[in-house]
Amino acid sequence: MRYSGSRHVSESSRKYNKFKGADFSTDPTQVDDSRSPWPLNLIADEGGFPEKRPGWRVMQSFSGRINGIFTLTVSEVTYWVVHHGTAISRWDGDTVTSLKTGVNNSRSQGFVFGGKLYLLTGAQYLVISVSGSALTCANVSDSAYVPRTVIGRAPSGGGTTFEGVNLISPKRQNDFLADGTATVYQLDADNIGSVVSVEVNGTSMTSGYTVDAGAGTVTFSTAPKKPEDAGGVAGADNVKIVYSKTVSGYAGRITGCTVCTQFGRGTVDRVFFSGNPAYQNQDWCSGYNDPTYIPDVSYSVIGSEETAIMGYLHIGEYLAIIKEDNQQDSTIFIRSAEVDADSGEVKFPVRQGVQSIGAVSKYCFASLRDDPLFLSRYGVNAVTTNNVTLERTIKRRSGLVDPRLTDESNLGEAVGCVWGDWYVISVNSHCYVADSKQQSWKNSVADNYMYEWYYWENIPARVLREHDGMLYFGDSNGKLCVFNSDRDGMNRFSDNGAAITAEWATKADDDGDFMRYKTLTRRGAGVMCKPYTNSSVKILIRTDRDFGVQIRSSSLSIFDFEELDFSNFSFNTSDTPQIVAFNRKIRKYKTMQIIVRNDGVNQGFGVFGIIKRFKMMNYVKR
Repeated sequence: MRYSGSRHVSESSRKYNKFKGADFSTDPTQVDDSRSPWPLNLIADEGGFPEKRPGWRVMQSFSGRINGIFTLTVSEVTYWVVHHGTAISRWDGDTVTSLKTGVNNSRSQGFVFGGKLYLLTGAQYLVISVSGSALTCANVSDSAYVPRTVIGRAPSGGGTTFEGVNLISPKRQNDFLADGTATVYQLDADNIGSVVSVEVNGTSMTSGYTVDAGAGTVTFSTAPKKPEDAGGVAGADNVKIVYSKTVSGYAGRITGCTVCTQFGRGTVDRVFFSGNPAYQNQDWCSGYNDPTYIPDVSYSVIGSEETAIMGYLHIGEYLAIIKEDNQQDSTIFIRSAEVDADSGEVKFPVRQGVQSIGAVSKYCFASLRDDPLFLSRYGVNAVTTNNVTLERTIKRRSGLVDPRLTDESNLGEAVGCVWGDWYVISVNSHCYVADSKQQSWKNSVADNYMYEWYYWENIPARVLREHDGMLYFGDSNGKLCVFNSDRDGMNRFSDNGAAITAEWATKADDDGDFMRYKTLTRRGAGVMCKPYTNSSVKILIRTDRDFGVQIRSSSLSIFDFEELDFSNFSFNTSDTPQIVAFNRKIRKYKTMQIIVRNDGVNQGFGVFGIIKRFKMMNYVKR
């Protein structure tokens, strides 16, 4: 069939530049010219152009899978703590020092408070402290606050209830006001474990009394004096008894937690705990400025018992509580901090929100430039208002990559972390990376936008940890790794010495007319690449007739003695963008996709633009 128009066929061109990110949301033929249906292992440079992501390297091997990576900075010295397998260890960069064994082998969460690192393992609540230049790891219960459960108590009983029982400690203190005659002092509980200490008029006693554990009494051989008769202040409690009483299941309410955050009124002076599968819709609040004290009355019931609390997000002076999704109950709750007008105490009331989207992973809660994000089974979402009674409290941020992201298996195991301007989610050795510098606006509503996203492979991250601008991760084989963002040379671009395959694919373009065949001209088509001292490019063309054919490969290296690579040697000394012509005629295509690839070890790679020139040919008849 001959082209029905003039025998002279005019030449047209198509230019791909002003690149953005990935688009997995539609067919490759429908992707915007600026996006890619397959941008593998790329990230935007400062100008927004796609370049190869930094590689990573192994820093240390541990026994067991990595469950948590933490840092503690005290007196300008930073200490690294790694939870691996059933052990907690200190890592000094060269050596590993065991701190504790017999730890629960599950992902751990942690927070720093008062110069100490606290860890929740799902079975233990631990504290890491600095002692000289050494670290110690112990159960928080060993040094937990001992509450004064009753004060102003007469020897026979009564008094004023003062502080709640500490869930993580069996110890309690009763403060009595001696009458000078009574010898039997009734504690505020019976069937106790033991009496830990006795103090009378400021003096510790190790003898001179007996204990009836069943009755919960302490009997003195000599009646303690009134405070004023012992040189004290009249009316001031002068007998203080510390005893222990273990309540079954109390400690487990906290040691079984897997979620935590810090919150308060005007500051972060309290810690909230949740994620215990036995109490999945409850959380607990610590005492003021003391994470070792969790009163037994400090719990809140958040929504239906059918859905678990998954995590917390800070929204200004409010705390959002995000639950899992069950299609029928509220998933978003808002906690505020208010001063009670009568008692002067700080209270933390909770408001229920409308039924909305819930979280699928406990490990993807983060704030990207004040945008509070979490992962649901529908994608990445942001909580954009503290008014959770509104219908549109939740906004989607990942629409362009959701079909691939939400199709990943084991989304509940995904981990997320903010790294500079990026929000990184890792699952199944794949990373989905949101770029906060690039937002695609849907309309004029200020918070109604989505990020540009990038897609990485070969990142076997089980846990993620950002520290001082660097991103660390631990894998299931005990490897602690770090991304090579601190390196300036070409060894930045390898995954522990292995090559990184990076690709940018254009849309499957019909050149504006899917009813005409086209011919790619031999001249005038090419790609402009970013200059590196060591680089190369492979150019592949995929049409409606095939799955991709390589038509050209070229070295893009710039001669540099410091980065000399004889396997990709070049005398080129120009550091300007490198242009590679296709020099290939391709006939009779309906759609064409251009793929530029780099798979060289220790090679940089980036794309500035792609131009193709073609001629419209005959009509497509079938």
